[in-house]
Amino acid sequence: MKNNTLITIGQNLRRIRKELNLRQSEITGGEITRNLISLIENNKTPLSETNAKIISQNMNLIMKERGLDIYIETEDILNPKRYDAKKKADLYIQQLQNYLNEKNYNIETEKLQEIELFLNNWNLNDKKVKIYELLGDIFYYSSESNKEFIYLTKALECSFMFSDIKSNYKLISKLVSNCINTGKYQEAITLGNLGLLSNNDMIDEHKGIFHYNNALAYKNLNQFDKSLEELVLAKKLINNTNNKTLKKIMTLEALCYSNKKNYNKALSIYKELLEISDNETNSDELCLIYTNIIDMFIKNNDIPKVIEHLNILNKYIPNVNENSSYLAKIYFEMSNAYYFLEDYDLTMKYLENSLVISKKNNQKNLFSKVLLKIFELSTKTNNTVKINLYIEKIKENLIDIDIDDKTKLLLNLVLYYLDNGYNSLVKELIQEILNK
Repeated sequence: MKNNTLITIGQNLRRIRKELNLRQSEITGGEITRNLISLIENNKTPLSETNAKIISQNMNLIMKERGLDIYIETEDILNPKRYDAKKKADLYIQQLQNYLNEKNYNIETEKLQEIELFLNNWNLNDKKVKIYELLGDIFYYSSESNKEFIYLTKALECSFMFSDIKSNYKLISKLVSNCINTGKYQEAITLGNLGLLSNNDMIDEHKGIFHYNNALAYKNLNQFDKSLEELVLAKKLINNTNNKTLKKIMTLEALCYSNKKNYNKALSIYKELLEISDNETNSDELCLIYTNIIDMFIKNNDIPKVIEHLNILNKYIPNVNENSSYLAKIYFEMSNAYYFLEDYDLTMKYLENSLVISKKNNQKNLFSKVLLKIFELSTKTNNTVKINLYIEKIKENLIDIDIDDKTKLLLNLVLYYLDNGYNSLVKELIQEILNK
């Protein structure tokens, strides 16, 4: 490439056209002549902004027909330096893709600052979409949910500059998952509805996944009827009995009925799930089904059925791959079952198994939940050895906790009570909050 202080607009048009593998006749759009293109590229006539717009529109139309995610703006043609900046952005995109390919999710602060500074200096919205999405993916895999949300949001905002970009719904889907994983359920529903409206060409399966995620958010908000309404819509769009998404839909459906205390309906769905599960179904998936069935019997206070299905579950556990992302959750649910049966030794055993695996898999939310259960069980059984053993882990886990104004208010109130010797008021306040 020639030095950008020497390259002319005509030469810039030629290099863009050739890099996109286009002929002069292809970018005229029938509105200007091929001869005019030739004159412009040879610096024999200037390129007007109107003609540059026609050329860029035709280039984009061809790129879209070829299924390529390339977008040429009018200014890219008229400003060679801007096009150089786009090529530099492509290098950043490749570098970030390499991070993901190599499963290296620890991007250096200096590199991140360098990319941010570059993007701030150039209004390259099409490149920002890709770069911000890749950064969001990197922070997803490094379990930095807040940063993932920030960069995916930036990517989505930039994507709205291009009404013909079809990947908007993919960004929205990632944001929905982030919101559900971080407890922002109402925001997840708002984004899910936006996703359903964002692309008329979206295939049914993707629409079904949006409805499923809406249902999951509603379920976590304890709005079980609304969740079931979304699941009806999801089922209509996903009707392949071997589809994992359909099994997730049915599982969530059963959970909703169980929470509504309609145990017969829930059990019939679980039985149907077990029937459509074949030899190809992973053991961890089967175990998750059985843990949900057990949870239902716990809610119904049916001790014999809990014991019966725990025995079945224990037959499948040895077949679960130790690297399964579900294993920590399965162990956690088993601990709940043994706690219900008042077998506290086995409860602690499965909690500790879950803690080790959730730590290994960087499942931060589950790790915190398991740690809380271990502490509660240890205090309930007056197991000071376990309390002292895990107290440092609890402190370490609190370092990353998000502190909002209400939490600050609570902590300051607790400090005030302690400083003034109001220990009973501290206990009363904390117990009241825990009861909520």
